[in-house]
Amino acid sequence: MEYVDLVNKIVAAEHSAQEIAREVKEKQDSLDADLKLEVGKLREDYFARAKHRIDEVEKTEAAAAEEDMARWDKKRDQALAEVERAYAEHKDQWVELLFSRIVGETERAEV
Repeated sequence: MEYVDLVNKIVAAEHSAQEIAREVKEKQDSLDADLKLEVGKLREDYFARAKHRIDEVEKTEAAAAEEDMARWDKKRDQALAEVERAYAEHKDQWVELLFSRIVGETERAEV
C-alpha cells in the first residue's frame, strides 16, 4: 500500500506541477499582452508628443523666416529708395555723362 500511496502522491504532485505551470504560462501570456498594449500606448504618446514638438518648431521657424524676410524687405526698400534718391539728384549729370561718352566715342570712331 505504501507503494500505491507513493505513486499516487507522485501523480498528484505531477498534476499539481502541471496546473502550476499552466497558471504561470497564462500569467506570462497575460503579462506579455499587457506589456505589448502598454508599449503601444507609450509609442503613441511618444509620437504624439514628438509631432507636437515638431509643429511648435515649424511655427517658430516660420515666424523667424517671416522676420528675416521682413528685415530683408526693409533693407531692399531702403536700398531702392537710396537709388531713387540718387537718380533724382544726379539724373541730369548722368544723362549728360552718358551722352557725352556715347557721342564722344562715336566722333572718335569716325575720325
